Amino acid sequence: MDLGRIIPIFVLAALSFFVGMLWAPVLSRYLYRSKFWKKKVRTEGPDGSKITIFSKLHKDKEVGTPRMAGVLIWVTTFVFALGFFFLSEFVDHPFIEHLNFLSRSQTWIPLFTLVSASILGIADDLLVVGGFGRVEQGGGIRFRHRLAVVGVIALVGAWWFYVKLGSNSIHIPFVGEWVIDFWYIPLFVIVMFAMFSSSIIDGLDGLAGGVFAILFGAFGAIAFAHQQFHLAAFCAVVAGALLAFLWFNVPPARFYMGETGILGLTTTLAVIAFITDTVVCR
Repeated sequence: MDLGRIIPIFVLAALSFFVGMLWAPVLSRYLYRSKFWKKKVRTEGPDGSKITIFSKLHKDKEVGTPRMAGVLIWVTTFVFALGFFFLSEFVDHPFIEHLNFLSRSQTWIPLFTLVSASILGIADDLLVVGGFGRVEQGGGIRFRHRLAVVGVIALVGAWWFYVKLGSNSIHIPFVGEWVIDFWYIPLFVIVMFAMFSSSIIDGLDGLAGGVFAILFGAFGAIAFAHQQFHLAAFCAVVAGALLAFLWFNVPPARFYMGETGILGLTTTLAVIAFITDTVVCR
């Protein structure tokens, strides 16, 4: 085992957790002062059908407890990426260099996806707590508009993989590499949409945080096994921030992740699956 590679990854995960623990109370106080919670629970699904059971289950959760805690996760990751990049530029030391996980081939697109989709989520959260949009369906940005923005993010990512990185095949278990050429782009978009729609595991409670912490930890291990050390470090930082979120999300939850966490995390997982070539399975 390459300790020179694995130790910085664990250091980054631990630092991400502790930094998240430090500024989570500050974020929490701001969210409570600003009353960033829903004023009314949704009573209709996207198709207009009544969702009585959902409304009863979520009434005590959503009203009075702020959302947007996903900011804790993606802002921590973004600051770590930029912070250690600039630190490595000014400090010439091998260990500091290993802490810098920002790289063109492995982490540019995951970081771009995480930040851009999370900003879309913030816009949705702000509209939700402001009571804008169709309140009966939860308010916020309409589903088809969110779908369109996710589609744009997916197309940018697909173009980067196909044109810039030269990716044109996927790994099929027991078969090997299957070259699909241009079809790589629509496949990428479809997988991104699938992950986006999977946000039915919503950001209200520890369910989402626990699931994503496990997923990013697993993909970090996969990336390390593939010698994609920068990507493994990226996953470790996200996982560390997720653990900090979970610490403050134990009942009674201090805050909820919201769309700014869910959208960024789901779409980023799709990108990581392509980078590690595990879209189907390994």
